[in-house]
Amino acid sequence: MCLASNIARRSGSAAYYARLGVPKDLQTILGKRELWESLRTKDAREARGRVAAVLARWHAEFADLRRRREATEADLQAVTWGHYQSEIEGHTAARRQLPTADEIAAAKQAARDEIEGSGLTAADGPLAPLSVAANVMVLSGQGELEREFRSRRKAELQKHVAQNETALVNDAARDVIRQNGFSIAEGSPAFRDLAQRLLRAELEGLRRAEEHDRGDYTGKPADPAVSQPRGLKAPVAAPGEGVLDLYTVFAAENPSGIKAETLKMNSEIIVWFSQHVGATFPASAIDKRAVREWKAALQRFPIKAAEVRDFRGLPFKKIIAENERLGRKTLSDRTVNKYLSALGAFCQWLMQNGHLENNPVDGMHLGEGKGQSKVRPYTPEQLTSIFGSPIFTGYLSDDQPHRVGAMQTRDHRFWLPLLSLFTGARMGELAQLLTTDVRQDRGRWIIHVTQEGDPTKVVKTKGSQRVIPVHPELERLGFIVFHAARQLAGDSRLFPEIEPDARGNLAGSYSRFFGRYVARIGVKEDASVNFHSFRHGMADALRRAGWRDEEFGFLLGHTKATTTGRYGILTEGDLAQRCKLIDAVAFPELSLSHLYPLVSVSRS
Repeated sequence: MCLASNIARRSGSAAYYARLGVPKDLQTILGKRELWESLRTKDAREARGRVAAVLARWHAEFADLRRRREATEADLQAVTWGHYQSEIEGHTAARRQLPTADEIAAAKQAARDEIEGSGLTAADGPLAPLSVAANVMVLSGQGELEREFRSRRKAELQKHVAQNETALVNDAARDVIRQNGFSIAEGSPAFRDLAQRLLRAELEGLRRAEEHDRGDYTGKPADPAVSQPRGLKAPVAAPGEGVLDLYTVFAAENPSGIKAETLKMNSEIIVWFSQHVGATFPASAIDKRAVREWKAALQRFPIKAAEVRDFRGLPFKKIIAENERLGRKTLSDRTVNKYLSALGAFCQWLMQNGHLENNPVDGMHLGEGKGQSKVRPYTPEQLTSIFGSPIFTGYLSDDQPHRVGAMQTRDHRFWLPLLSLFTGARMGELAQLLTTDVRQDRGRWIIHVTQEGDPTKVVKTKGSQRVIPVHPELERLGFIVFHAARQLAGDSRLFPEIEPDARGNLAGSYSRFFGRYVARIGVKEDASVNFHSFRHGMADALRRAGWRDEEFGFLLGHTKATTTGRYGILTEGDLAQRCKLIDAVAFPELSLSHLYPLVSVSRS
């Protein structure tokens, strides 16, 4: 068919349309004999330029439809059962997020203490104590709100089932069709049948949630449309033997002494795993196949799913399905390996406690070898671009820090990259520094990377605690003056303006800022460079100066824990050796003289 015959006008419209006849073998599936789509132009030449893309898309859809298959009764039974299981997992995940009675009681006591400590009285008005207690009211009402929502949803679903209406689950039906490659046309009797099955599966899931609210976990689907497919072996855990049940015990024991922040993060990862294998899956049934299938699913899982509004409240499998539509970036190999490591630590404990014969995660990590980093140092040109960019020389506003303007800063956005460049310290190590962590020792300024001084401070390993002399270039840039200003202001933290993220991580918000910033100034094109590139650059600078890795590893925190590292007490010879290493660090092609302060600048 010639291209011109694929362009036409419809009666009453001046715009041109693309048109294409539907092949006979696909007319039943699509429910149409011909496709039409506006080209949004009245110009014939422009229409001829636009029609090719529309035709290519339609032909691709035809090819996709031909790859599809008829849905058998066994297929429909399997996807209905899967939808039911997914609903239960979603309700279970939501229940685990609800505050416990102890947490509510603690919040109430904290509110009482705050009201009493603030001296609020009736004269301050009724809203004063109410605002203090608002958080308690929200916590106390979460469970009731969840139950109320489920009750309303159940009533609506029952009404739609009775009326043969499918609007509430049409999106879910479309996802099932797309994921399974079914040749089911929307609006067809087969589509309505599938949607009705999903409605009934969701209803059964809501009935289980009501039973769980009463402490009853013995219920099973009564609806014949929601039944476990024949031949589908789905082991069911005995009471207390489920994945999450035993992980709770593991977390309480914490045999490896994992720090609280990491343990919390790993708990979220195991919840994802539990949602993947099923809420009733026994921990003793975790095997190579379960790990292999989870690893494959993780490679389709979006990054920062817990923080994305579109994924809020969705269980693991539904997040993956939704992301097929949204197309957000998925986990890197390194992050997938991190998730596998969290599961591996749990499985090691399961093995040691007789629940597993071996650790099924062993040997299952993705090919990126340990110690083989994909991150590279910044090139001299990239460093020149970063330190010549607006945040260092003058920016437009806090909303547009990447644009040139008159605003100047000497806050963490200015200092963290420079500090990492000349110390090799990690972002988190620098973000949490106290003013007391920077001090003089025998006439030389030092930075003490340590957990001491504040219970919220963390280091990657105990050996990461170390003393780093301040590089002369940092002194020329005004770092010691900046430190003095923070002390005079009475700040305990060197960068008090950094707010912790939802996980209590001080580096979290800055990490996002830095990633976006370097991308906007044209430096970050892929994942091969990031803030950690400063650390790699420091190591390369030491190598250029003639030092071997084993001679400077301790300066980067690559060593065993020592009392010296913890308390920062150095012998004279030890301090002199560290100063010699630091003073050898140079970046010959990078000039920072344009950043030397003419006057004391302090904007925090």
